[in-house]
Amino acid sequence: MPVVSTIKEKCRRCYTCVRTCPAKAIKVEEGQAKVVRERCIACGSCIKVCRQEAKAVRDSTSAVKELFWNNEKVIACLAPSFPAAFPQVKPGQIISAVRALGFTEVMEVAFGADLVARAHARWARKNGHKLFISSPCPALVLYIKKYFPSLVTNLAPIVSPMVAMGRLIKRSYDPEAKVVFIGPCIAKKAEIDDPEVSADVDAVLTFVELETMLHEAGIAMENLPENEPDGPIPRLGRIFPVPGGLLRSAAMKDDICRNQFLVTEGKEACTQILNEVLEGAVEAKFLDLLFCEGCINGPAFPNELSVFARKELVANYVQERLASERETRHSADMRKYGRVNLSRAFIVEDHRLLTPSKEIIREILRRTNKIQPEDELNCGACGYTSCQEKASAVYWGLAENEMCLPYLIDQLEENLHQLAQSHKELTEAQQQLIQSEKLASVGQLAAGVAHEVNNPLGTILLYSHMLLEKLGNKDARREELEIIAKEATRCRDIVRGLLDFARQRKLQMENIDLNKILNEVLSLASKQPSFQKVEISKALDPSLPRVSGDPVQLKEVFLNIVSNAGEAMPRGGRVAVSSKFNNGGGNIEVAIHDTGHGVSPENLNKIFMPFFTTKQIGQGTGLGLAIAYGIVKMHRGSIDVESKQGEGTTFVVKLPLVNPSKSGGEVIGG
Repeated sequence: MPVVSTIKEKCRRCYTCVRTCPAKAIKVEEGQAKVVRERCIACGSCIKVCRQEAKAVRDSTSAVKELFWNNEKVIACLAPSFPAAFPQVKPGQIISAVRALGFTEVMEVAFGADLVARAHARWARKNGHKLFISSPCPALVLYIKKYFPSLVTNLAPIVSPMVAMGRLIKRSYDPEAKVVFIGPCIAKKAEIDDPEVSADVDAVLTFVELETMLHEAGIAMENLPENEPDGPIPRLGRIFPVPGGLLRSAAMKDDICRNQFLVTEGKEACTQILNEVLEGAVEAKFLDLLFCEGCINGPAFPNELSVFARKELVANYVQERLASERETRHSADMRKYGRVNLSRAFIVEDHRLLTPSKEIIREILRRTNKIQPEDELNCGACGYTSCQEKASAVYWGLAENEMCLPYLIDQLEENLHQLAQSHKELTEAQQQLIQSEKLASVGQLAAGVAHEVNNPLGTILLYSHMLLEKLGNKDARREELEIIAKEATRCRDIVRGLLDFARQRKLQMENIDLNKILNEVLSLASKQPSFQKVEISKALDPSLPRVSGDPVQLKEVFLNIVSNAGEAMPRGGRVAVSSKFNNGGGNIEVAIHDTGHGVSPENLNKIFMPFFTTKQIGQGTGLGLAIAYGIVKMHRGSIDVESKQGEGTTFVVKLPLVNPSKSGGEVIGG
């Protein structure tokens, strides 16, 4: 089981773990950040930054409980940072609580730190001519083995304090005992997976796991008495978890002018110094590197204390123990256990990824709309420092194109635009459907009324004309009969319009030149009395493609609109007619604009309704635009109007190039 894994249900695609992971051991797959076991160095950086608690650490509590059941002796080894783990109680009470859990003895790993510090001091004196790197930090060791393999030979071949203590117990103190390390470091769980040291420590508990076990067992540390630790007594090794603790424990003093020793903590600083070592830019001969800011800032502390507060707690404990313990006992323990073998070897586990070619990088960047170098924002939202680094991760299957925030925003804006366009089209279609239903209903009513009224009107007209023929020109009744005949004729025209509106009409489709029809319409309109003071201008596209349509009915549409435009300007004005081909929309657009009085907003949605008119009584039937609307719809086109009072009105008719039926055929509509 991997040391660190992702809880899928909690991961929220923030990519904070990707951004923080120094080993780039996070693989994003279907939006989920998964830990790649082979690349992970178990530093715990992802755990510290994940606010969703979507990262899980391999649980060892069950393994420790099993040790309790199957073994008589289980020894706990507390990391030197343990005084800072539970600040609400004293260190002696922590020791009592651990013993109360079932451990037969509780020892301090600080003694192992004393042994390791002495081994480093001896190695430095013996190999002072060569640069070497301290090896107590398991996360740093894994980092070098996997990503700086050429520096593996620079690692001091010395075990960590935890392993030193395990070897001391198993090889000298009590070979039958089982050893459990307890500390703030997650990487210790990975360290005991290494075959080189796996037999030295049986299990690793974090301070968080210890707190869980104490809670489950109902052990309240604050109610327990203080107890002394078991086993050999440490001394300066207790300061080991503080930055520079190794040098202090080993009594290695550096002349600042000689710059022989270099102490660095934190993953960014460690990465920087390792790269500088590769470049040959480091003069120091001994590098004491810790991936955390000292072990007192490990990822598995059960409190939110600052590094400085934890350092103070550890330092106070060191001072108290130095004052109360005899150095002679420590010296005796060092002589007794000083021959424990602390050596080890490190094997390269190269997991570096080669950078893809520039052509591959450019192709991957192109998928997220990064065509030019200036398109690479390097915003870091994806978790990578640059767009090219992220593209390389995509190539190796560690990242996805959709991790790019600017790309997602562009996609979102495009989708919103398409959604808005679809909504607009749906609204227009809905309005057209409502209009069509209204027209159909009115048409059915109009047809019924027209048929009933048409016959009586014909009779009235017939007898009116018969009487007019019998009456003399000077007969006083003649004027009244002429009024009757005139009004009956007007009623007949209205009825004829109703029948035209309601009748299912056939489109006689031809391959037509729309500009020719518009020229004919303008020629007819210019002879109308309403156009005596009206200027006509036209801008017809000479390259307009021919379309399939009914020339007679389309002429009726445009003549109706143009005639209305002229009547809207009794004092004169201008009518502008234009035509153009919309290549993107695949249609031909005809716009007719007048400078008349315009239509009020409340009437604009009614102008295509039958019988609606703004003209005076007797000057219009209110059917012209309703009929025009129906004709355009039968041609699978659209007719829209824009108007502003005092400025004029514009009608836009769009006819598709895709024929509603084969040229020369018929389309039935109404």
